[in-house]
Amino acid sequence: MSDAVNFSDNKHNVAELAFQGATEMDLEQASIPEMFDVLATWHNRPDHRSSGAELFRMPDCPIFSITYEGKIEEYWPNEKENDIIETLIREFLYRDGICSLSDERVRLIHMKYNLMASEGDEYVLVCPYLTAAGNISGIVVVCVTMMMIRQRG
Repeated sequence: MSDAVNFSDNKHNVAELAFQGATEMDLEQASIPEMFDVLATWHNRPDHRSSGAELFRMPDCPIFSITYEGKIEEYWPNEKENDIIETLIREFLYRDGICSLSDERVRLIHMKYNLMASEGDEYVLVCPYLTAAGNISGIVVVCVTMMMIRQRG
């Protein structure tokens, strides 16, 4: 029996979306100073069993957390602003769940896709948080696309 969880959700199955792939980037080369400050605060939060998603609430940075069972929590600013990113996470990046994540290391992921004949790029931080036993309980997904665009100027 597999430990994989099907993260797929009919609400997030978009026939017009064609996933082009995902690449993990070097977080240090992203040069997003305001995000590094938030990540330092997140890493130092008192309870590493909490998602700490509220720490990432910034303008132009949609966020949500998703548990290892696939339950979405803490949409910010709302569900609609996270729709494409949630679809990419559920249907492509972690279709079989987050069991492949083995540590609390934050990852910067660049996802490319086409939607209705237009190309899209999304940059997200994937921030795992733990159970009391030290296993991955869930992830906070933070869209940093607008920060990356501003940084490139």
